[in-house]
Amino acid sequence: MEKNKYPITIEGETAQIRTAAELVVALDVLQGNHDRMVLQQLHQKIVDIIKSPQDLYMILKVLSADDQIFLIEALGVNLVKVVKRASALRDIFAMLSEGKVEEQILKVLGPSGLRSLVHSARELSEILEWVYDICDKYVLELLGPDYLRRIFQSGEELSLVLHSIDHDCQNGLIEIIGWEQVVSLVRNRRDLAHLLRALPSELSKKLLNFFTKEQLWEIIIDDHGWKYLYKYLESDEANYLSELLEVEKHA
Repeated sequence: MEKNKYPITIEGETAQIRTAAELVVALDVLQGNHDRMVLQQLHQKIVDIIKSPQDLYMILKVLSADDQIFLIEALGVNLVKVVKRASALRDIFAMLSEGKVEEQILKVLGPSGLRSLVHSARELSEILEWVYDICDKYVLELLGPDYLRRIFQSGEELSLVLHSIDHDCQNGLIEIIGWEQVVSLVRNRRDLAHLLRALPSELSKKLLNFFTKEQLWEIIIDDHGWKYLYKYLESDEANYLSELLEVEKHA
């Protein structure tokens, strides 16, 4: 065997695999008939073949969901080294069509692996936008309360993530980081506006209830600020905030 080439034998025919591109060609030729057999033969050497997120992406793309899971398990602790960055994880999730594969990726990455990839609220929002079923909650659970509290530096950043998840998960995220943290992220009217836009009415009202009228005016500042905020609000939110501020609904 040539150095760094690994043999696969299917129905008496042997081929040498050195790179991810060569593996994709082999899998394509086999048209899905012996994919698992190929992966099993390369199992111990798969980390020498798949070295980049691009390698992983193009191989996952030609595999069935069950074989995708087999490959992820074969990579094991090396998966995070292959994925390298949050944008690559996002692209892989965007390509996948089954939640069980995404769930396996998250399971293999684990808390430390996922935290090493996700460094900002925007990166987190982009990943959450492409996960299925319960995986959005799983992502948040893996990152954990302390990490999530650190990653959000403003209400606007939190709103990015809130826009990427459904109402149940929004509730879950707020429970994880706590309302006190959410309130502390409202530094100005822009933060408040983006949070109110991202949250459903019942949660928007709950957020507003943490502030006194005087505190809200300190955030909004003046009539110009009220007009700015107003355009972000749903009708019932606008009515509710108007009552709190003791102003006319239409500024």
